[in-house]
Amino acid sequence: MSMNNNFTIKQIAGDNNNFTFNLVGAIDAHADTMLGSLTQIPANSYVLLDFSQVERVNSMGLSLLLKVFENWEKQKTRIEVQNLDRMVSMLFKITGLGRFIKTEGAAAAGTAESINPEPPRHVEIKAAAPVAHVASDKLNFVASMQSGQQLTGWYLLNTYLQRRMKKAIHFEQTVDTPNPDSTDLLFAKPFEASLMIKRHGFIPVMRPSSEADEVVILTRSDDTRTLADYANVCVSTATESSFVYLLGRFLCDENGLDSSKLTFDFSGNEIKALQTLIRKKADLAFMLKKTYEGLSSFSKNSVRKLDESQTDFACHLFLVAPHIQNQAEALGEILTAMTEDDQGKQILQDIQIQGWSKPEEGEVQMLQMVYDRYRG
Repeated sequence: MSMNNNFTIKQIAGDNNNFTFNLVGAIDAHADTMLGSLTQIPANSYVLLDFSQVERVNSMGLSLLLKVFENWEKQKTRIEVQNLDRMVSMLFKITGLGRFIKTEGAAAAGTAESINPEPPRHVEIKAAAPVAHVASDKLNFVASMQSGQQLTGWYLLNTYLQRRMKKAIHFEQTVDTPNPDSTDLLFAKPFEASLMIKRHGFIPVMRPSSEADEVVILTRSDDTRTLADYANVCVSTATESSFVYLLGRFLCDENGLDSSKLTFDFSGNEIKALQTLIRKKADLAFMLKKTYEGLSSFSKNSVRKLDESQTDFACHLFLVAPHIQNQAEALGEILTAMTEDDQGKQILQDIQIQGWSKPEEGEVQMLQMVYDRYRG
């Protein structure tokens, strides 16, 4: 994720404990000091934050904003935000900050603003009874890949890790939530990673650098409707338990298409979801942007992209089980150094990852917040 420190706060008004501020630039990790200055607002005030000049807000920025809002709420300060662009508005709603968005009167019936369905409902996944791990020189490595074209690369990464960690490692891929009792190393999708952190104490070590799990909404190439015109249609996507499903629904809602009135066909994986769309058994498909970009020319020519997210919010995470947390630092160093040798660079290319970076605490916190709201 690219970062910059060009963030400023301009006070526009400050009379009778009513304050208005313009936020300017990118709200990310570098905005910490500037945002921290806002906590000096007197108690029982009213604060209006204008986002019209905000370039983007990433998960770290959301985490910092949440801390400021929590501080204000403790001091009984009333908070409103206005002029958020579509993606920032969506992020606020996904993370439960939507209550701060200023509304101008009642929304007209049938408009995008009037659509505010309850969060998607999911079946509660009960944690399995903990099983004591038996000390072993062999590790089990499970990966939930972003694309089926990466399989060979992940086997090569497994060999790469074996040689550098000096341990036997068994590799397998999965499309389901991994078994925590037989998993030592894990590369997991956003919600699966959140579950393993929350329920089983797994530790996030690395994330793909400069990369987030964005979502596209597709229709068939010969269908000329706009997204708002697909009321009550069938949508094909991989699983109900994925971040793709959640983010796809929010994209629909922000386009004026009430996602609560759609029906969903959960095909098990993204390629099957695409086939369901192409075979006219569904009218829309939700898919990872990275999967879409890796499609063959034939498949890509058969579909048309209606919308895509630009949230910079969720990502896959590389985790270790709690019983081998003493190896987390060494693993992180090995993954980070892959960009420094030819073999590592080739493997990164094969698994379609630019490199690895340590996840910020705020990124994991915001992902956990979304998971708790919609899955936990």
